Order: sequence, then C-alpha cells, then structure tokens
Amino acid sequence: MKYKTYLIALISLLVFVECNTTNNKQNKRKTKEEERKSEIKRKPNYSVTIDQNGLNGTYKGLEFVDTGDVMYNDVAHQFSNYVADTLGKFLKASYKAGNYYSIDFKKTKITTKGMDMKDTVVYCINMVFKKTDKYGASTGIEHCGSWGGQADLLLKKRLDETIKNLAPICIGRPKTCKYVTKEKFKEYWIQFKHKNYQGDCAK
Repeated sequence: MKYKTYLIALISLLVFVECNTTNNKQNKRKTKEEERKSEIKRKPNYSVTIDQNGLNGTYKGLEFVDTGDVMYNDVAHQFSNYVADTLGKFLKASYKAGNYYSIDFKKTKITTKGMDMKDTVVYCINMVFKKTDKYGASTGIEHCGSWGGQADLLLKKRLDETIKNLAPICIGRPKTCKYVTKEKFKEYWIQFKHKNYQGDCAK
C-alpha cells in the first residue's frame, strides 16, 4: 500500500514537472516571438539619406510580416510612411532656416524589385529637390498608394479624399504625381504649402 502511494506521488510529481517545463518553454517561445514582432515593428530595415540635393531611400526585406498589429504588417509599404515623415521634417526645418525647397516630381524615381506579395522586395525611393523661393517651397508631404494593385479608379478616389482631408492645413492646390513601377506598385505623392509654416504665402 505504501509502495502504491509512493508510486502515485512520484508519477504526480513527474507530470507536474513535465507540465511546468512545457509551459516554461512555451512561454519563452511566446516571449521571443513577441520580442521579434516588436523589433520588426520598431526597427525595420529602412535606409534613408537626405540633404539639400534630395532623398535616397531603400528598403530590403519581406513584403509582409506578422507584427501582431495588422496596421503594420505591410512593412515594405510602410517604408513610404517613413520616407514621408523624414521628408516632412526636413522640408519644414529647411524652410524655418531660410532654405527653400520643393520636390522635383519629374526627376523622382520609385522602383520595386521582387515584389510578389509573398516574399522579399527591394523598394527604392529617390527624390530630387529644387531650390526655390519661399513662395514656391513645399513644407508638407503626403502619399497615397496601393501595394496590392488597387484599381486606378479607387486609388484616384482615395487621392481625392486625401487632398480633401489636407484642406484645413494646405495653402492653395497641392501638387501631385503618380508613380507606377514595372511590378505594378502604384503610389501618388503629394507636396503642399503647410499653413502652420507658410501662412504668409497666402497673403
């Protein structure tokens, strides 16, 4: 009887230890996965340089990654957001310093290589600046695009909505340009005079 009791206790202990070990391993894997997602979300492989001549930016990596937040899964297309933020800060800072620039949309080049909605891609944005006076400068930048081949009519509708939403902070009509890569990535870029920085240009 004592032997059976001892055996049952031993088996129970082994089961407990095994379950605890399994749970610890699962928790560690879960933690590592969360850290990986957080790292991807926090530090994607974006490379951008910017100066008075223009901006050169490249993203090399996966098109989509499970970051845990569907808003950030399209890490390749999120590069456009990063570029827009970098551009906006540079144009505003330059304007405040008395250096006036606009983006030469005709000389701007946007390319993708390897885009197939499931693997890695090289996404490049190269923008050229034009030196101008304060009335011709841009201090606002926005974009509107589709990584998944959205129909032109729907994309144009989104562009119109974006411009409408910019109206409260935009002086005059913004300038736009549509870019389409060989792999059918489509994106409109928008530059405008920001009221908070160029208010005197409206006079």
